[in-house]
Amino acid sequence: MKFFGLKLWGLLFLSVSVSAIAAEFTGPAEWKPVRTDAIKKWNSEQLKKASPRYAVNDGVVADLDRREVKVLAEAVGHRAGITAEFLLVGPLSDRAYEAFAVTVATPSAIVKAMESLGVERGGGVGSEPFRFWPMGERVTLTVRELERDDSKPLPVTDFIADRDGELAKIATEGLVFTGGGWDGSGHCLTDTNMPSSVCSLYNEQSTVFDLPGQFSQSSVYGRLSIGKKLDHGALLEITFRPLFPADGKKRVARYMLSVAKSPDGKYSVSRKALETTPAVDAAAMPLEKALDWMKGESAAGRDLFVRIAMDGKLTLKEAAAAAKVFLMLDGKGLKLDGKVDGGVYPMAFQPQDKWRDRKDRVPQPFELHLTRGADGKIAKKLTFIEEDWSGESLDPKLTPKDYPFENWSELLPLVRKTGGPENKVHLLFVFAPGDSELNEIMPGVNAVASELQLVYLFAD
Repeated sequence: MKFFGLKLWGLLFLSVSVSAIAAEFTGPAEWKPVRTDAIKKWNSEQLKKASPRYAVNDGVVADLDRREVKVLAEAVGHRAGITAEFLLVGPLSDRAYEAFAVTVATPSAIVKAMESLGVERGGGVGSEPFRFWPMGERVTLTVRELERDDSKPLPVTDFIADRDGELAKIATEGLVFTGGGWDGSGHCLTDTNMPSSVCSLYNEQSTVFDLPGQFSQSSVYGRLSIGKKLDHGALLEITFRPLFPADGKKRVARYMLSVAKSPDGKYSVSRKALETTPAVDAAAMPLEKALDWMKGESAAGRDLFVRIAMDGKLTLKEAAAAAKVFLMLDGKGLKLDGKVDGGVYPMAFQPQDKWRDRKDRVPQPFELHLTRGADGKIAKKLTFIEEDWSGESLDPKLTPKDYPFENWSELLPLVRKTGGPENKVHLLFVFAPGDSELNEIMPGVNAVASELQLVYLFAD
């Protein structure tokens, strides 16, 4: 009997130890569902209510009448204070060690549930070139602990602690429905590609929901943490609701704004809506009126995502002055989003003057020099800076080599020849007279755009 008692206590101790170990996630690891019977029960209860207005999938429900999506999740079980990078990750994610909870539904099933409510996918930071803001409609979320008698929906701030307090904005501003990452064949990459994020707590490119603003991973790391300890596998019901402006229309509005000079010498702006087919053109208006229009749209709850097109007749200095205005407004009434075909991102017109000094630049960019001769013609020259790291100095020996050319068709072959097959530099610095028109500069930029995507334009 004594032996049996010791054996029983040993088994109980082992069971408790295994349970405790299972809740400890300190590195990438496969997630295995904990409350499988309870999950089946929840799914079964939802299926009983299934209808064309109540779409049910494994671990997720889209209620069209209540205009909400409910997602079932299991708490990872971290203690309070553990750094959190994700509120929710998908069931195939290996990032439970830095997440609050793991969803039962796949990210793609959650995206499709949101879309069934009429909420369109947006796009995460970096999902397109020069996209630095998460784009998408806003949604609110609440968290409910299913197995508590006094359970009620609570804001995310009850579960995630933010030492700077900015997370509280989510309650009013909502999360951004970026919609995850998808390939050209309609496959959701977020389902299987790590981190398989459903709700990220930094700007993660392929997440389904993102924070409403610019939050790089390095800037928020350590700031957000688990605010409340829940048991490993505790069942949670996450409810997402669309948060549209007061007029019920979409929040996201995408435009191309074309900047030119009017006959009176002032800037004029015309706009083209990018989300309608065919795109709608609006008559040009003075820059001041364009700013008033943007201010009104922002006040009405619109999230303006704009691409700036500079007229080719603008001089480099004029384009730089106009770009400065829009860069000052970036995040304050509009969000600069990508670049137009054949154009550049507005920041290209605002290089730092210190970058002219080659000894402080790493890596060395390709340099395109344009100079105007006495006859008014533009002379073209590519400069490639060879770096020799063979000496004892911590700095390389720089040897500039010039390659004059006549036609723009010669530029790309020169870039490929000088950079060599192992070239990893995709940066172009253009030096041109400040009074030269963009029509004289942009053909060179576009000639090498396939190789040198990052461009800065210096006015000499």
